[in-house]
Amino acid sequence: MINLIKKNLLFKLLILSIFVFGIYYYFPYRVEFLGHYDKVLAHRCNSVDRLNAALNYYKGVELDLVYYPKTNVLDVNHPPSESTNLNFTTYMNGLISKEQPFIWLDIKNLNADNASLIFEKITAILSAKNYKLNKVLIETRHPEALPIFTEAGFKTCYYLPKRLYLKSPNELKKYISRITKVLKKQPRIGISTDFQDYDIMNEYFPEREKYTWVLVFPINKHLLITKRILNDPMVKIVLTKYNSLLHPRI
Repeated sequence: MINLIKKNLLFKLLILSIFVFGIYYYFPYRVEFLGHYDKVLAHRCNSVDRLNAALNYYKGVELDLVYYPKTNVLDVNHPPSESTNLNFTTYMNGLISKEQPFIWLDIKNLNADNASLIFEKITAILSAKNYKLNKVLIETRHPEALPIFTEAGFKTCYYLPKRLYLKSPNELKKYISRITKVLKKQPRIGISTDFQDYDIMNEYFPEREKYTWVLVFPINKHLLITKRILNDPMVKIVLTKYNSLLHPRI
């Protein structure tokens, strides 16, 4: 009889845990970010519905763009996902917020060769809406493409090579040397990378503006580094997963 009661109790606890987890999974706020939501943005809002839904909880969003020169179109998409044929013009026209949210643009193929074309396209779209350029972050792995955006008043950042924390000391030294040269040439740009490289960013570039993402979910085992990131005044934006039952990530 006692064993049956214990089994029933465990079963009920299991059901309750699943229910609570389900609620938390789709709850827009994460415990580790409480008190810092002024710098937390929703990650990968690549649809108009997801954009407007996320802005009910966050002051801004991150989205992905791919530029097609033949059609002069900025496609809202994160390769290798299939395109939904949503262009950046339609995306911005679908924004219903009365305020201008901060927008982080991860432009997948921005480089020195197409920088002028992309600059003209983006500025035309934003100008049509009287959008403040300092409310838009331009991110690229090709920092040589950034000067035209920086000079115009955009926020800009150099998307650093991945997983620096896994590099050997000699490899890391070479990467840091390359990054340092870029930042000396462009003292006004920020740097961006995954949260696991934060300690390296902070050690070598403590005074540089930083943009990062903590996309660990459902259990964040990196609470200490997350706290350091959130408390660092040089970290301007932290991206988090935004789980929406009605508006899934694309």
